[in-house]
Amino acid sequence: MDDRSKDVTHGYLEQETTGRNKSTQPDEQLPVNSKGSMHQKSNELVNEATYEGIELPEERSRNFQVISPHLGDETAYCTTEKFNFLYYSIMEHRNNDLHYKCMIPCQVTSDLNKEETIALLLKELDILKASNKKLQEKLTKEDKEQRKLKLKLELQEKATEAQIAEKTAALVEEVYFAQRERDEAIMSRLQLANEERDEAVARSKHMEMSLKLLENINPEENDMTLQELLNRINNADTGIAIQKNGAIIVDRIYKTKECKKRITAEEMNAVIEERDAALSQCKRLEQELHHLKEQNQTSANNMRHLTAENNQERALKAKLLAMQQARETAVQQYKKLEEEIQTLRVYYSLHKSLSQEENLKDQFNHTLSTYEEALKNRENIVSITQQQNDELATQLQQALTDRANMELELQHTIEASRAANDKVQNCVADRVLVLQPGVRPVPLIWESQVEDIGPPETSRLHIISNSKSSPRDLHLNDKTQLHSTTSKLQCWTP
Repeated sequence: MDDRSKDVTHGYLEQETTGRNKSTQPDEQLPVNSKGSMHQKSNELVNEATYEGIELPEERSRNFQVISPHLGDETAYCTTEKFNFLYYSIMEHRNNDLHYKCMIPCQVTSDLNKEETIALLLKELDILKASNKKLQEKLTKEDKEQRKLKLKLELQEKATEAQIAEKTAALVEEVYFAQRERDEAIMSRLQLANEERDEAVARSKHMEMSLKLLENINPEENDMTLQELLNRINNADTGIAIQKNGAIIVDRIYKTKECKKRITAEEMNAVIEERDAALSQCKRLEQELHHLKEQNQTSANNMRHLTAENNQERALKAKLLAMQQARETAVQQYKKLEEEIQTLRVYYSLHKSLSQEENLKDQFNHTLSTYEEALKNRENIVSITQQQNDELATQLQQALTDRANMELELQHTIEASRAANDKVQNCVADRVLVLQPGVRPVPLIWESQVEDIGPPETSRLHIISNSKSSPRDLHLNDKTQLHSTTSKLQCWTP
C-alpha cells in the first residue's frame, strides 16, 4: 500500500511540473503563437485538469480502503472525515477548473492557488498514511489478541473435558462400588434365608423324633397288638383281668387318637410357618427388586452419556433375571405348601362330604326337573312353529295356483286379440278412398305398402305411383285398418 501511494504521488508531482511548465510557456509566448496553437494548449490543459481531478481521488480512495470497520477509535473517525473533506475539496477544485477552462482556458494555468492546494493535499496524504499505519498495527495487535483468546478457549474446553472425564470415572467407580455392596448384601440375605430354612428342617426332624419317643414310652404295651389284647380278654377267667385288658385297649385307642391329633396339629403349624416364611421372603424379594429397579433407573439417568452403560444394563438384567428366578422358586414352594394344606383339609373334610352328598343329590334332581321342563317348553314351541310352517305352505300353494290361472287367462286374451286383429286386417278390401280436394286424378298402384300411424280415424295410406313419384298420404273415413298384401288397386282423386 505504501509503495502504491508513493508511485501515485510521484506521478501526480510529475504531472504537476509538466502542467506548470506548460502554464508558463503560454504566458511567455502568447503574443507569438497563433490562435490554433492557443486552442491546442487549452485542450491539453483541460485534459490534464480532468486527469488530475478524477484519478487522484480514486487512487486515494483505493489507498485508504484498508481501514477496518470493526475499529471504533477516534483516529479512524478523524481519518474518514479528513478523507471526505479532501475528496469534496478536490471535486470542487476540479469543477472550478473545468468551469474556468470552459470560460477562459488561458487563465487556468496562471492559478497560483493550485500549488498551495497540492501542498496541503500532500501533507494530508502523509498524515493519512501515518494514521493508516497505526490502524494496521492495531489490527495486527487485535488479531494476535484474538488468537490468544482462541487458544485460551481451546485450553479451557480441554480442561473442562478432562474434568468431565474425571467426574465420569469417579461416578463409574461409585456405581461399581455400589453394585458390589448390593451383591454382597443380596448374598448375605440369601445365606440367611438358607440358614433359616435349614433350621426349620432341623426343628421339624426334632419334632418327629420327639413324637416317636412319646409313642414308645411303654414298649411292652406298644408291642402288644389289639388282637393279643382281645385274646387276653377271651382267655381271662376273672372280671378284674377283663377290666384291665379293656382299660388297656381303651387307653390305647385314646392315645392313638391324641397322637394323630397332635401330629396333624404340628404338621399344620409347620406348614403354616413355612408358608409365612415363604410369603415374607417373597415380599422381601419384591421390595428388593423394586429397590433395584429404582436404582437402575437412577443409574441409567446419570450414566446416559457413558459408553459402559450397556455392560451395566446387561449385568443388572442378569441380576434381575436371577432374582426373578429366585422369586419363581419361592412362589413354587409356596404353591406346593398350599397344595399340601389343601390335601390336609381334604382329609379333614372327608367325613363332612357324606353329609353333603344328600344336598348334591337334591340339587341334581332339581336340575333334572328344570331341564325336563325346558325340554317340554321347547317341544311346544317346535309344534307351534310346525303348524305355522304348514299354514304358510298352503298359502304359498294357493298363490301359485292363482298365478297359473292368471297366466292361462292372459294367454287366452292374447290369442283372442291376435285373432281379432287378423280378422280386421282381412276385412279391409275394395274400399273407396277419399283423397284431398283440389288434386287431379292420377293413376296409382298399391304395392302392399300400408303404414298404420295413429288411431283408425286418422290412419294414412302410403301410395307409390308407377312413375316413381313421391309418396302421398290418404286419410280414411272408416274406423278400420287397411291391409293390402297382394291386391293392386287403381285410385282416382275426385
